[in-house]
Amino acid sequence: MDINNFRVNDLMNTTTVRRGVAIGQPIAIETCKNSNILVLDRTATVTIDDCTDCFVVLAPCSGSSVKLILEQFSVFLRECQHCTVLVACQQLRTRDCHTIRIASHCITQPIIEETSDIVFHPLTLHYDTFVGDMIAANLSIFTSCTASVHDFTAEKGTLHCRISNEVLPLSSEQVAVLNKHGVSADRQDSDIPLYESRISPSYYYYIGYSKDVPLRQFIEQCLKVVRAVSSSPCLRLVSTFEVDVDNRVMTSIDKMYKDLSTLVVIEVCGREDDIEQLMSTNEICFKKIPEEQQEYFASEISHNNKSRMA
Repeated sequence: MDINNFRVNDLMNTTTVRRGVAIGQPIAIETCKNSNILVLDRTATVTIDDCTDCFVVLAPCSGSSVKLILEQFSVFLRECQHCTVLVACQQLRTRDCHTIRIASHCITQPIIEETSDIVFHPLTLHYDTFVGDMIAANLSIFTSCTASVHDFTAEKGTLHCRISNEVLPLSSEQVAVLNKHGVSADRQDSDIPLYESRISPSYYYYIGYSKDVPLRQFIEQCLKVVRAVSSSPCLRLVSTFEVDVDNRVMTSIDKMYKDLSTLVVIEVCGREDDIEQLMSTNEICFKKIPEEQQEYFASEISHNNKSRMA
């Protein structure tokens, strides 16, 4: 095993792409300057240390075992400045970083420490194996916890980070680097749903996963519906969730869902007739959660999300 496959270090004014060499393994990115770094292999952990003016794109990153997930952060930035990072991960932390732009899809609440001028954006990302990499990393495309950030070193009257609902703007040079290597950060191509604010009453729709269907096929079918909602001029995609029905947080869920191991839930704003028409024209059928259970289900989802921040 060549250890250099798992290290990116001392780059200056260059572009490097790692693919097919670090699958499911840790990788370290160290002391790079003014460089583009694309890691398009699923990884267990990524540490980014002492990098300046770098553009970093990371394939899904998640610990390969529960023990690993609990003991360390899957993506950790330390002593970096003026960097742009695109990442989907289990856990994300920064320490001693300044002027960082991150487009993230994080399953748990990001943490910052001794960090200033950091902005979090929603992740929009696509490359040919992204969905498969998310599945292999055991990360949900439909669940993210980046609407809030925990600041370990918060100071009264000082704002260390901002959360933006806008897609992270990239320079033409950054876009060219992505395109050259088969990667897109355009919202129209993204395999991660992009949400809009709720401006009218919303409705929850769900579909249960059946193991008779390959998981990737199921996820791509769900994404097709999500994209149809997002592209509709009369509907708004407000949120999506993946719910483990067997999770202890969801023990009080209604009996009608008990035979399903996993639910993908989408929250949609718009006229109910328009929503129903869209749902009926897709190859998989999302069902509306009964009216009398909409509020209850929203509460259960909120409880589930808060548990990820505990």
